[in-house]
Amino acid sequence: MSNITISDLAKHCGVSTATVSMVLTNKGRISQRTRDRVLKAVDELGYVYNQAAANLRHKRTNLVGLLIHDLNNPFYADMITGLSHYLENQKSLLFLANAEENVIRQQEFIESLLSQNAGGMVLCPTKDTDIDHLRTIQKRGFPIICAVRPLNDDFDFVGIDNVAGVQLAMDYLIKQGHKHIAFVGGQPHSHVRSLRLSGYISKLIEYDLPIRQEYISPCKASRKEGTAATKRLLERFPEITAIIGYQDIVALGVIRALQDLGLQVGKQVAVIGFDDVPEAVDSSPSLTTVSVPAREIGRVAGELLTSRMKGAPSPPKKVILSPKLIVRESTL
Repeated sequence: MSNITISDLAKHCGVSTATVSMVLTNKGRISQRTRDRVLKAVDELGYVYNQAAANLRHKRTNLVGLLIHDLNNPFYADMITGLSHYLENQKSLLFLANAEENVIRQQEFIESLLSQNAGGMVLCPTKDTDIDHLRTIQKRGFPIICAVRPLNDDFDFVGIDNVAGVQLAMDYLIKQGHKHIAFVGGQPHSHVRSLRLSGYISKLIEYDLPIRQEYISPCKASRKEGTAATKRLLERFPEITAIIGYQDIVALGVIRALQDLGLQVGKQVAVIGFDDVPEAVDSSPSLTTVSVPAREIGRVAGELLTSRMKGAPSPPKKVILSPKLIVRESTL
């Protein structure tokens, strides 16, 4: 652990220890020039913030933040349940916000948590997140646990093996005899989508099937968008006999499109989703899906965050949970 102190930082920057402390805790009126100089010194000297001691000095509250990017996705309801149940047992309060892929809203929420002396946060980061800014906040003693969407190796992360999940789906479909398999959903430049596409493409290569980029159709995370994307796809490529949805909510839209087109789901076109949300088993037909332990992701994220709030000095951790394929009527 680094032996650099606040006094060393102050001496290096030519400012008072009070000024350094205010920069690290994001308090007081400090010029941006001074703030940047202090934060640069933190990196150069290797200063390590003592989280446990800081919690005592600054009276961190038991408030914990959770920021997600899509509150309408039922997957996150399960994740929130897992996290909230764990935090309740730790006597912590959960403050939830929905960024809706808005990086400015995300930043405002984080600043609000800091202003209320929150103990830390679980973050499902938006696209275009400023990683350098988050790294600086974490160095000020505010622990951040990334969930579902990773950032980089500077942050703890809890998520799923996205590559293996789609590989399970592809193995099942190909062994059923499907050769024209489409992939619907997800946004271009999404890291998670790229991992799932890697699973899709790797199995096409393994089974010596052609990679057809035109079978890959991005769309937003909604049933309506999944329906529209599927209709456009099948209009151009009626030979498709199986479709993997990037998420269950998209796959349910795929089923709707097939029914609108008069096609028999599971017999003429097989459909597989990803998440295993509660609606998957209740849909008609029920949805075959890659099951993700959303509640466990929430619980483990809470466990990691609580550990960091207590000052655990270990390097950043990555917890990758294994998916499994749940076969239902949409592929029979």
